Amino acid sequence: MSAESTRSGEFVLAGTDQRVLAHHMAFYGLGDILDAFNDDTITLRWTNGKPSIVGATISAESVESAVRQHLSQSERWTTHASGSEQRGTMSPRLSAFKTDEAWVLHQHNREEVLDDLTDASAWDDLRYLAALGEPSYWRFTPKRELLQDAGASKFEMQPRNRGSEFVGNRLRRLNERLPARKQGQIAAGIAGQLVIDELDGKPNGVTATGLTTPGVFDNALAWCALWGIGQFPLALHAGKNAVTSGHLAGQQRKEWFYVPVWEGPWRMARLRSVLASAQLHDAAVAGIPELDIDDLGRSTARSWLRARGIVGIVRFPIARFGSENAPERRALYGDPIAL
Repeated sequence: MSAESTRSGEFVLAGTDQRVLAHHMAFYGLGDILDAFNDDTITLRWTNGKPSIVGATISAESVESAVRQHLSQSERWTTHASGSEQRGTMSPRLSAFKTDEAWVLHQHNREEVLDDLTDASAWDDLRYLAALGEPSYWRFTPKRELLQDAGASKFEMQPRNRGSEFVGNRLRRLNERLPARKQGQIAAGIAGQLVIDELDGKPNGVTATGLTTPGVFDNALAWCALWGIGQFPLALHAGKNAVTSGHLAGQQRKEWFYVPVWEGPWRMARLRSVLASAQLHDAAVAGIPELDIDDLGRSTARSWLRARGIVGIVRFPIARFGSENAPERRALYGDPIAL
């Protein structure tokens, strides 16, 4: 089955829902892929409430080709594994390293991958890995217990049962299975015209990790959604957990993600700058008592956003499930915030 664009030069993710974080992430991830692998300039916009990507040569065929090229190029680091357990070298959250030797080996392998990507001028991959984060060797509790997950993006929500990790159990497996699809099925899955869940396919499946609630999820759409993490810059800190753009941390372990909805065409650079902006953050905290700001600051932020075509924000509460020691975090349906 092949996907069809609504008109020449436009590709619509027609099966998406604005209330689902994974669908926004897939929009961003696909935009970044097409920005890198399509020959002409592309823009992102909302068409009748659905995310669409526009460019002179955009078509279902060009989307299919770009995603396949992206899958092939990403293999140079998604397939890289380290240690006796062959864990994904570039995963930001891993089971605890037990010895100094294990840390040294991991850091050596990680730096080797980064050097290879730098030599190849693979800037999109490097930006993605910077946003994804890395295992923390610098953060400790007052009792000198290592907080190894303190350097990871909050968007990385791979369930951690039995030592599973993000790159090895999600990206690598998607990279292995998606190229085997028949021609046209990758674009069709992203467009919402079919759903093939090669990794799971069960009603309680977590192919898209915690970016949505459990269920069957097309794997090509999941690849784009997980790639969307790279559009949210991460700031590492020596004295506290890394700060993830697009994430809010409240009291009593309450959390939210937030994203904009806009009118008109945006380039990928505009999207990234807005996602990382203080103004989007300041507008997104509205109604959260412990985070909300004063009226003047809120009004200033909203004016700045409206001047850039932003008409609203969707804020997604994050729920925790499972054990306290290894909870699974999931983004629930989003709530609209009008500007």
